[in-house]
Amino acid sequence: MFQRGYDNELGEFELATCNTQGDLFADCQHLENHPCDAYDFITKFMAGEIAKDMDRDISMCHTWGTDQIYETFFYDTRIEKHNGSVFIDPDTLFWVGYIFRYWVWWLGDSSEEIISKVSAKLVCSTYIGLHTVDPKQAIVMLKDAVKWN
Repeated sequence: MFQRGYDNELGEFELATCNTQGDLFADCQHLENHPCDAYDFITKFMAGEIAKDMDRDISMCHTWGTDQIYETFFYDTRIEKHNGSVFIDPDTLFWVGYIFRYWVWWLGDSSEEIISKVSAKLVCSTYIGLHTVDPKQAIVMLKDAVKWN
């Protein structure tokens, strides 16, 4: 349904899902009932069923807000609690969520494939240098950094 590849331009719908995933990641350390370890949350989310479902062109998950995604995700997944030792800025986490979802929509790689090759820690560490560049350029640079095949 949606075109994927280097010549692809994302539409409003796709950008909205990028924002939703960005919001989801940004809030993961501050959840009232379950503040998460951000790296564990990102890794398990990207490798999980909800992200897999969100990778599809048509999914019920696309209509969900962050509360419904959290509720569904935590029902099946055990995530380490945030212990306060490593705090990642919410702006960084938003950008990571946004970039990962943009990557799926733009190039068609699955969430699971992305997180298996590019760690959450690596992407968080590149925020300072890459958050001001075009998402496409940031993704190409990340792929180059890990020698994506």
